[in-house]
Amino acid sequence: MVKGVNKQIIEVNNPDSIYFEKAVFYLRPGIRMLPVELCQREINKLTEPYSDMRKKAISLRRGRILLCSVIVVLSVLLILSLVM
Repeated sequence: MVKGVNKQIIEVNNPDSIYFEKAVFYLRPGIRMLPVELCQREINKLTEPYSDMRKKAISLRRGRILLCSVIVVLSVLLILSLVM
């Protein structure tokens, strides 16, 4: 729960994720300025596990497509060999 109205936030719209639309980060009290490089490094560290999930999902999808393609080709070859 966020208490008070004086919170400094960083909102990242459309991060590289198929699961999330945006991420909101609340700065700790007393932090008013944050160097861009440090900010980007921290955001990447926090969102990296989700981008890994996306890469695994894409890899799994490609594997399934390849497997289905091989099954279809083998089925066609088997049918052609039985017909001839």
